Amino acid sequence: MSMVLTQPVTGPRAWRGAELGQDGPWLLELTPAEQREIAIALAHAVRTGTPMLHWQEATFPLDGLREKLRAIAHQLRDGLGFTILRGLDISNYSDEEVGMIYWGLGLYLGEPLGQNPKGDLLGHVFDQGRKYGGLDVRGYETSAYLPYHTDSCDFLGLMCLRQGLSGGLSSLVSSVSVHNAILAEHPEYLGLLYNGFYYIRREEALGGKGVSEAPVPVFGQTDGIVSCRYLRNQINAGAVKRGVPLTAMETEALDFLDAQTQREDLRLDFMLRPGDMEFCNNYTVLHSRTEFADGPERSQQRHMLRLWLKFHERWPVSEHFAEHRGYVLTARGTVLAEA
Repeated sequence: MSMVLTQPVTGPRAWRGAELGQDGPWLLELTPAEQREIAIALAHAVRTGTPMLHWQEATFPLDGLREKLRAIAHQLRDGLGFTILRGLDISNYSDEEVGMIYWGLGLYLGEPLGQNPKGDLLGHVFDQGRKYGGLDVRGYETSAYLPYHTDSCDFLGLMCLRQGLSGGLSSLVSSVSVHNAILAEHPEYLGLLYNGFYYIRREEALGGKGVSEAPVPVFGQTDGIVSCRYLRNQINAGAVKRGVPLTAMETEALDFLDAQTQREDLRLDFMLRPGDMEFCNNYTVLHSRTEFADGPERSQQRHMLRLWLKFHERWPVSEHFAEHRGYVLTARGTVLAEA
């Protein structure tokens, strides 16, 4: 366990949604010139004949937009920890072309990571008719409300292809501000949260042990930089799978953390529109989504593209707080497992 930080964190990472409002440095707009550059880059990439998963920056060349992408990368690491890039007109592109554009932009920000046991690098988030809460079910396969959580990557990218008929509101909250709130009101919980909890391993849960080998910390800190990893549903399922219930104080600590994520003064709610791109740092930002309903028409069926990305420069985590590495091969080289 890393040493518990006993001083509140200040600076841009400790943001409050009520203070940010619905516009500001977190919301960037693509200009018409930048959209034209994206179209030219896509045409160039297609002409090369290079398979998308083998692209490099030179395959999808961006000169004018490069500076804005650098600003996004800086915001993710050293600023608020999230950005919405708005304004891409996707009406003249096929779904495949939109995916290629998103992939090309993502290459300028980080290294793609596997998102599931199949090793998918460009994910698709839509309702697959599965029931949230099942041992082998992941939230992105459902239409259910997803509580605030982090993903197993340095930073997450979501791009909206289509909105649903109703619902699907996105929400972010600073995990650093949540840490500050716990320190201010219940510092006795931090030791438990830094020590961590056993997690269910969904793809192994229906057979075998299916639980992490050691507790996974909720918080860790290195030189005052707080990192977070949190999936309450997997903690609860891990306790059930092990047959070792959470203690009363552990439950109180997790309930209090969850309550902070719901605070209207801390969280930031927004609706992703078709063409919008969201990026958020999984070490400093928790994300959520409300339940949604699809309509009968394809245009009414919510569909997001997803990237799991690794920072080009290593995020400062302690030896007790593992890096987010997506899905990687096990030592046997036969099974893909969440890192």
